[in-house]
Amino acid sequence: MIRIFVFVITLVLVADCFSSQNDDSIFDGKKALEHIKTQVSYGPRIPSHPTAKQHTLEFIEGEISPLATKITSQDFSAYGLKGTNLWATFVGKDAKPNRRLMIGAHWDTRPISDQEALKHNRDQPSSGANDGASGVAVMLELARVFAISPPPITVDLVFFDLEDMGNINQLPFAIGAKEFVKRNPFYRPSEGVILDMVCDKDLSLPKELHSKRQAPELTNRLWEIAREQNASAFLNIDGTFVMDDHVPFLEAGIPVVDLIHFPFPDYWHTTRDTVDKCSADSLQQVGNVISSLVYDNN
Repeated sequence: MIRIFVFVITLVLVADCFSSQNDDSIFDGKKALEHIKTQVSYGPRIPSHPTAKQHTLEFIEGEISPLATKITSQDFSAYGLKGTNLWATFVGKDAKPNRRLMIGAHWDTRPISDQEALKHNRDQPSSGANDGASGVAVMLELARVFAISPPPITVDLVFFDLEDMGNINQLPFAIGAKEFVKRNPFYRPSEGVILDMVCDKDLSLPKELHSKRQAPELTNRLWEIAREQNASAFLNIDGTFVMDDHVPFLEAGIPVVDLIHFPFPDYWHTTRDTVDKCSADSLQQVGNVISSLVYDNN
């Protein structure tokens, strides 16, 4: 009887251990939300706040470096500004050479709040909880998952700088992404996804029109995954054309889809883009869809 009891206890412990391992390899929206809080705590990630930018960059590198197969920091200068793109690669042991997925997000924030109703607030920087930190947070949590359960394909996580300088002193949007494509002509992934503003409590992700027209196959695949998962944030309707980090890749002939909240929330490009607007459930939906794209469609 004692032997049977010990055997049963052993089975329970093994089962619990196996269950814990499985849970650890699943995307966790709550952990992603904590990554948003950390980024916001450093302050605005803008050229005029170099300390905040440096702390954020060190945080991202510190999270990614122990997990990735390879990580590269690429400094660049453009339009009189200095930026840094961070590129992390995850290669599974059975990764297929003919498929390589890029997942990207911008880690900088907007240096002005030009959509503020009150004029005297418009020169204040946005904290960028949704617009900036949310995409990065999803990628950091994906990195943890990839390290535990190596993907069946090669996946690159690229963190772009200087995306949100557009329409300021006649600067364009997506400066970092454009420089990344230009400075890495050898890098041509088979497809990619940009994550931008993906944490809102009432997340609304229609089909961005550049993506739908120039990357239709990947767009349809993402929304089919979302339908299968009952991911309500993914709306099977058309959005609008958005100038974002996917456009330089599309211009290079690489099918990249932009997942971006639209219509833009009322706190977009204001001082009210704060953590209280963010939802772990929304992050979970996005993380689940991207995880399925990586692991189930290869």
